[in-house]
Amino acid sequence: MHEKTIISKLLVAALSISCMAMAAGVSASVIVTGTRFIYPADAREKTIRLTNQDDYPNVVQAWVDINNPQSTPTDADAPFVITPPMFRMEPKAGQTMRMLYTGQGLPQDRESVFYLNVLQIPPRNSAYDDQSQMLVMTRSRLKVFYRPGGIQQKPESVAKSLRFRLKQQGGGWVIDVENPTGYFASFAEGKLAAGTTETLVQADMVPPLSHASWPVPKEFSIPAGALTMRFLLVNDYGARVPNETEVAR
Repeated sequence: MHEKTIISKLLVAALSISCMAMAAGVSASVIVTGTRFIYPADAREKTIRLTNQDDYPNVVQAWVDINNPQSTPTDADAPFVITPPMFRMEPKAGQTMRMLYTGQGLPQDRESVFYLNVLQIPPRNSAYDDQSQMLVMTRSRLKVFYRPGGIQQKPESVAKSLRFRLKQQGGGWVIDVENPTGYFASFAEGKLAAGTTETLVQADMVPPLSHASWPVPKEFSIPAGALTMRFLLVNDYGARVPNETEVAR
């Protein structure tokens, strides 16, 4: 999944919350500061800041899951707790939450990834008091990287450590991506280039100490000469950093 906040509509019934109001809109107006969070293994907690941009109050509920986009607060399975887990945000006001790690046994030579869910519940719209109403909520879903202190490399070394190789697979071509570091390599974009000709590939997040295969579009003609991978890698601050490296054969 590309590095971005995913906004999804949720029905009230899905979270067992009473359906009694109509949202003023479908875009999240409770904004989370940051698009990803790094949780150092030696941290007691991580502070998360939010801002309510609306002229009315919103209720916010938050939880963390392992890798389940359909998760709810009742079945959240990640070893993190959010406090407060549910609260009211006043209009044009800020709020902080604390995220605390409660688990054990995670690998100490590589990162682990989890997902923070921030659900915005809008207020009752009094203009529709005489009508049946449905509450529409919005959810932001952001990555949380648990980072042990035992990783040998530095986060800045990921881009230069990645290895790209062109391989034949199933009658077509793929780019084999090797990530030998202990960090997740989060790609925002990947392009395979031959001189001035280039094509987008389905670049995705590559876990630490692992490989991934990206199909090369069939319309792209593989040349006999050099190939280059041009890619945007998301750093710890959410910035998209351009990189370029040779593709081996």
